[in-house]
Order: sequence, then structure tokens, then C-alpha cells
Amino acid sequence: MITEQEIQALKQQVYQEPVIYEWEFIGFSGKHGPLIRWVASILVGFSFPIFLFCVEDMGYGGIFTLLSVGIIGMLMNRYLFLPDNHYQYQLTKLGIHYTKEQVIPEAAYTVIRGIAWVGILVCLLALMVIGPLAFVGAGAFGLMAFGMTNFKSKVDKFSILFSDANVLFDLKNDLLLDIDSINEINLVFSRTLFANSLEQKQILLEQLVPLLSALGELEVIEIKRHNDMYKHPMYDEKPAQ
Repeated sequence: MITEQEIQALKQQVYQEPVIYEWEFIGFSGKHGPLIRWVASILVGFSFPIFLFCVEDMGYGGIFTLLSVGIIGMLMNRYLFLPDNHYQYQLTKLGIHYTKEQVIPEAAYTVIRGIAWVGILVCLLALMVIGPLAFVGAGAFGLMAFGMTNFKSKVDKFSILFSDANVLFDLKNDLLLDIDSINEINLVFSRTLFANSLEQKQILLEQLVPLLSALGELEVIEIKRHNDMYKHPMYDEKPAQ
């Protein structure tokens, strides 16, 4: 098996190699991902307002308030807790390097930073009124609020290394491609790639197949469900990743 030092050296080479093909993807998973997250956001956002509506006798004003709370909760869940991810991929002959960033509206970061400053102000007022004992209850909140004053988007970097024996799992009628190594169990040799359309996924396959074939053994397997990839014999030999 390849050593950790060799993996780090290969990662550096991947970033130094010329880019053959690049693409981006904005989303969370396959083509059904957006629908699943919207349904989950609606259920979470409106569950508490619906509960209150069922147990309380409310007039039109109360219904409007609950509707507003539900909409706010739905949007918060969708864009803060279940946001899209922005992937930017760059393909080289030795592997793929890419960045991943959560697509959260800048207004949300501004609101959270504002809430953090308000929290700090409340802690300072509590300190002035109550004295040092205020830190017993407000100390942890004050530290958390201070850490959130610089709340901003984070860009994570990843890389996928090609081995001398690879398998490409092509999820039929979906936007996913899974690449895995027959010989290596390290996660850096195994990742899921996302395309914006079936046409783009086909272009990506046309780019990947010659590159991986030139490195050694390659299998391209079309699967109907994502979990079908784990039926491949190589997973019987690999420990859980």
C-alpha cells in the first residue's frame, strides 16, 4: 500500500500539473437533492407553527404570525442548515483537485454577525449590572458570540488521486460519478463527483476514461442505485473506509 508520505507528494504533484478540464457544480447531491432538502425544510419550518395552530384558538392575526414564523423557519433551514455547496473541479492527468464552499446568502452572515455583537453587548451589560457573577451564566455565551463576530464563508480544498487500478461507477440517469481504487483503501483515492447535467457528465466520462486507462486497469460500471456500487467484489476485500 502507498505510504502517507507518498500520498502527500502525489497531492502536491496534482496541484502542479496542467489543468486538462474544469467544471463546477452548485447543489448538494444528485438530481433529487434539491427536492429532498426543500421538503425537509418545509416540514421542519412549519411543524411548530402547525402544532400551535392545532392546540390554540387563534384569530387572523395569529394565523398570519404563525405563517410568517413558518416561512422564516423554512428559509433558515434551507439556506443555513441545508445549503447548496459550490464545487469547482480541476482535472489533471494525475488526479482532480477541487474546492467546496457552502452557498449561504451574505445577508445571513451579516445577520449572524449582528446577533453576535448584540450578544456581546448583553454580556457586558450583565457584567456591569450583576458583576463578576455574570460570567457564571453568560461567560460561555459571550465567548461563543465573540467567535461568531467574524462568521464568514469557508472554502475547503480537496483532492482525488488516481491509482493504477480504478473503477468508475456511473449512476444511470443521475448526475453522480463515483471513482474508486481497487488497490488503495485511502479515502483520497475514492470520491463522488457531481455534474450539472447528464450531458456534462458524459463529457467528463470522455475526459476521465482515457486518462485512467493510460494509468492501468479501469472498469466503467453503470449502476441503477448508488448503493449498488458496494456490490462490487473489491468492497468484500476492503475494510470499511
